Amino acid sequence: MRKTSLLFLFIAFFWASETISVQAQQNRNIQYTFWGGYSFTSIKFLGKTQNSESQILAIGFKRQIKEYSEQKTLWFTADLIPYLHYYYPKRDEGDRFVERSGFGISPIGFMMKQHTDYFFDPYIQTTGGLIYMEQNFPTDRARKLNFTFDITVGADIPISNFTGISLGYKFHHISNAETGDENPGLDSNFLFITFHIP
Repeated sequence: MRKTSLLFLFIAFFWASETISVQAQQNRNIQYTFWGGYSFTSIKFLGKTQNSESQILAIGFKRQIKEYSEQKTLWFTADLIPYLHYYYPKRDEGDRFVERSGFGISPIGFMMKQHTDYFFDPYIQTTGGLIYMEQNFPTDRARKLNFTFDITVGADIPISNFTGISLGYKFHHISNAETGDENPGLDSNFLFITFHIP
């Protein structure tokens, strides 16, 4: 089932990319993105849940909102997250490993990009959003609805006039912000790849 869902998302993205490529070429200040990430483990930093493997898939939008110079620009970002998955030790079941999935949105984000004469443009980004999990997460006394924020460092690498990729690292935090009876939270360390137009 999971492989079928992933295949559907890839097909939908490439179909959409053909539809929007003309618009994207006409406006270089807009990007449409499709990205995925994998976290080998979670750390005990803001969250208290360790040893979690995580996967994420998202479709995004970026728009340049300010140009500080020819080299430095500020972008607004937003992401739709149809798939977020955790495999983690559930502490109220004696640290038995369980799987939980969810979906959500990161409607507000900002990215600062540095344009260079090299083959890549480095950037730093932060976003905030909501995730709805299939069950209370990560414990039974937590909540299905959780809040997220992340901090990302990466680099845009153009492939052609139409498209490019980004590679980087994303620190991703999820918790219920003390709205549940328990709030263990979880911090993922995603390595990600993004395909973007243009």
